[in-house]
Amino acid sequence: MTPQEAFVTRLRRHRERQRVSIDDIARRLATSPRSLQRRLRDEGVTFADLVRRTREDLARRYLKDPGLTVTEVAYLLGFSEASAFSRAFRAWTGRTPGEFRTDPAR
Repeated sequence: MTPQEAFVTRLRRHRERQRVSIDDIARRLATSPRSLQRRLRDEGVTFADLVRRTREDLARRYLKDPGLTVTEVAYLLGFSEASAFSRAFRAWTGRTPGEFRTDPAR
């Protein structure tokens, strides 16, 4: 497993609604934050990139679940308000969460 894959796995296991820090993830991977940053940089990604991508992936997965409201999805991903989540989701995908739910394949 590459450092990036290990990071994403740990990030997903970490409670989504908790704030995630590089210190927390590094500790769970039994390495220092600096070493983790260096390994990620060697793979051409940053901590912030992976957090954003992981949140986007989880958002897409959660929005496909009709049992979850947009507000619940926002909460699960650590957003303080559904409107902040909606703005972030639109920045990631160019669509609102509601538009995505209507046609997730698009």
